[in-house]
Amino acid sequence: MQLLSDFPWYISLLCLLAGAAYSAGLYWRGKHRREEGLPRAARVALPLLRFVTVALIAFLLTAPLVRRQVSSHEKPVVAVVTDASRSVPEGFQLPEGVRRELERQYEVVEYVYGSGLLPASDSAREAVCHATDIASALTEVADLYAGRNLGAVVLTGDGIYNRGQTPATVAAGLTVPVYAVPLGDTTHRSDAAIAHVRYNRAVRMGSLFPLEVTLHASRLKGSRATLTVTHDGRRLYSKEITYTDDHYSTTESLMLDADRAGLQSYTVAVSAVAGEATADNNRRTIAVEVTDGRQRIALAAAAPHPDISALRQAIGRNPNYETEVFVGENGLRQLSQRQEGFDLYIFHNLPGQRTPDLRSLTAAKGAVPTIYILGPGTDLGRFNALHSGLEIVARSHKTDEVTALRNPDFALFTLDEESSRRLEQLPPLAAPFGDYRTAGNLQSLFTARVGTVGSDRPLVAFCQQEGVRRAFVAGEGLWRWRLQDYQMTGSHHDFDALVEKMVTYTSLQVGKERLRVTARPVYGAGEAVTVEAELYDDNLEPTNRPEATFSCADSSGQRHSYAFNRSGNGYALNLGTLPPGTYSYTASASFAGKEYTAAGRFVVEQFDLESLNLVADHALMNTIARTTGGETLAPDSLERLPALLEARGDMKAVIYSHTRYTELLDLPWLLVLLVLLMGLEWGVRKACGEV
Repeated sequence: MQLLSDFPWYISLLCLLAGAAYSAGLYWRGKHRREEGLPRAARVALPLLRFVTVALIAFLLTAPLVRRQVSSHEKPVVAVVTDASRSVPEGFQLPEGVRRELERQYEVVEYVYGSGLLPASDSAREAVCHATDIASALTEVADLYAGRNLGAVVLTGDGIYNRGQTPATVAAGLTVPVYAVPLGDTTHRSDAAIAHVRYNRAVRMGSLFPLEVTLHASRLKGSRATLTVTHDGRRLYSKEITYTDDHYSTTESLMLDADRAGLQSYTVAVSAVAGEATADNNRRTIAVEVTDGRQRIALAAAAPHPDISALRQAIGRNPNYETEVFVGENGLRQLSQRQEGFDLYIFHNLPGQRTPDLRSLTAAKGAVPTIYILGPGTDLGRFNALHSGLEIVARSHKTDEVTALRNPDFALFTLDEESSRRLEQLPPLAAPFGDYRTAGNLQSLFTARVGTVGSDRPLVAFCQQEGVRRAFVAGEGLWRWRLQDYQMTGSHHDFDALVEKMVTYTSLQVGKERLRVTARPVYGAGEAVTVEAELYDDNLEPTNRPEATFSCADSSGQRHSYAFNRSGNGYALNLGTLPPGTYSYTASASFAGKEYTAAGRFVVEQFDLESLNLVADHALMNTIARTTGGETLAPDSLERLPALLEARGDMKAVIYSHTRYTELLDLPWLLVLLVLLMGLEWGVRKACGEV
């Protein structure tokens, strides 16, 4: 322990002098100079006590600090991760005796996993029971205890996974052993299932679209069933199937006619036969959005750039968008000569110094929805002259290397929290260097972070002027985002979803429909149904001052009513999980004496992932344990676990040592000492008749 003070050393001497002066003035002046009535010991003790008390109080007024080295011990953590999906109906509980023995040496934490990872509880089991993602569970545990003393993971489950990456691949990257506890039945039971249905989620009205159905059947050799596809009570397809093998599999391809616009639901089913283990996986409902037109997007650039390919591939995931690319002088000339307009323009590094005026590139009169990708090739002077809602006053021709920082107050649309977190880890973009000036209604989804320093400069932002929406990406290099997204997650999902939401929001022209509701056409079984809404005032600005209500009815006509929650400038509603089926909805709001309504439909798919595969995969559990240096334990041999962990030799408590600074005034024993000193002085004087 060491005392520290901001004052020079001689201040301590002044504190001692203050104590001595106070003691001398009190005990050697006036009536206190009469010493005949005091014992000799009291004549020495009383001035000394007062001297120590006053000097100590004066020293405490300098606010000294105490520096101490503090050590703490952290036990190794043993994480018990239990499969809570419906494919493990018997569940799992760590035996109480094993738990007590483990807790003597380790910190035991328990989680359940299925479609996600949550701390163990009955409500958590219900929340994650609809799917199984073993890889994500292992990754999340490793992330939660990164930098902590994680010693081992006890993974229980049947080895069946139907979501996420291959668990064995993820396990190979873990740095802690996994002790696998296989559960479930490895026996092949008699069962038939609709294994896969492949189809286009959005098609154009009047066209034919393919539907591919894969049917699996086990231990049903010789049985017959009927495969059907129905739509609104009409049977569109029917075929007799004979199971010719105990491990039967077939794929049927057919073409369906998209003859009606709107959200259309189709049911694919195979009839159940005697002896099947379950009929829950014999039926699946899918939904197809039939549109009567596609939105046309013009993607224009001053020069070839890899960003163009990244944007085109991301937009191309949605069949409702048709993209044409115009690059370079010839391409921009072709765009300016086009007589028909586009629903959305994306300008990359435009306007440039030698490119045509952007207004000449749009055949449509007036303002049109536009996304601007700004980079080193953008002529900022010409861009600022557009008065688009964002202006950049250049300081030099240099660029900033900036990364994304999520704006928590952004409310125009929602972006998944996990996706946002991963997007913040993507490589930097090359942003124009200068002063950024924004319109009052511009909202940033991401702001620019230079190095580790955040700012309020927009990086990905949106605004609306006179009912027309615009988006801005203040930096080029989006192609790096798409590549890094694939390296991080094994897919382009996060980047493509971001681009799709940008295109969807920006391309929407706010017209006479003052109340707009956004609901996904299809929700998975067991997935929370979320709905968003926007209400526009007379100036076509979003407002959520009035109350907004939402009412939905299932196919049987049973209706439920809800009230929207206010979220940012709009509304949001979480309906929770709904039974499979087709739902019609109506939203309404009253504003300025007028009633506004919006209607639509959505489908909750009838498909149970957990019933698709009923055969436990204990081989996968063995592989995970062997890959990580752990061991496979049967549920009835878990009493061996404490001994196995102790025998490892690398699961030791970790001692952390750090320096702690504490104000001397915060030490309770010091207050006790002052009270004792003053109390002792008063007691001596009382005993000697001086009080």
